[in-house]
Formats: sequence, structure tokens, C-alpha cells
Amino acid sequence: MLTDSQIVRLLDIANAACHKGLVLSARTIYDGVLAVRPGHVPALIGQALSHIVIGEYASAEDILRSQVLAEHPDDVDAKAMLGLCLCLSDRKDEAKDLLQTLTDSQTESSELARSLLEQIEQA
Repeated sequence: MLTDSQIVRLLDIANAACHKGLVLSARTIYDGVLAVRPGHVPALIGQALSHIVIGEYASAEDILRSQVLAEHPDDVDAKAMLGLCLCLSDRKDEAKDLLQTLTDSQTESSELARSLLEQIEQA
């Protein structure tokens, strides 16, 4: 059985792999985490990220909407990732509406939301 700190470390590695283009390796890690912790929200968000980085926006959106936000409608990390997905899939009006709801705090998700909104405004 994996400890919470081991899962966090694995997800950090998988997220780094996504950023380096090692999507299949990242997905293997996400799948492994989900095998021991079904429905684990950070792993599901990571899976969505693995689709976003290679332009599979519909798949990412499906994961975020049906597997994360359907169960956890207030998850700010999932909403921020969905906002990123919508921006990159050229659905900026939808992204803007969603991201504006996330800008009030000092979290990483709020920072991402503010940055994406700034980019939308400049476009």
C-alpha cells in the first residue's frame, strides 16, 4: 500500500513527465495511483493534464467534467485545469466565465486563473 506522501511524490513525477512530453509514462503513473486509490482527484486532474499537453482537449474536458467536477463541483484545481483546457481549445468565452470565479484567493489555482484571464484579455 502506498502512503499519502508516496502518492504525492508519484503525482509530482507524473506531472513533471507531462511537462517534459513523457505523456505515456505519466499516464502509467496516474493509472497506478488510481488503481490503489480509485477516484483520487489529483490523479484524475493529472490524467486530464496528460491529455491537454498533447492537444486532446475533449478527453481532458470529459475527465474533468464527468469524473471530477460531477463528484466535486467546488474543486478549484479541477476548475482551473478546465479553464486551461477551454483556453487552449479556443473556447475563451467559456474559459473566462469559469476562471473569473477562481480569482479571489491566493492559491495556485487562483494564480493560474488570473494568468489565463490576463492572456485572454490580451488576445
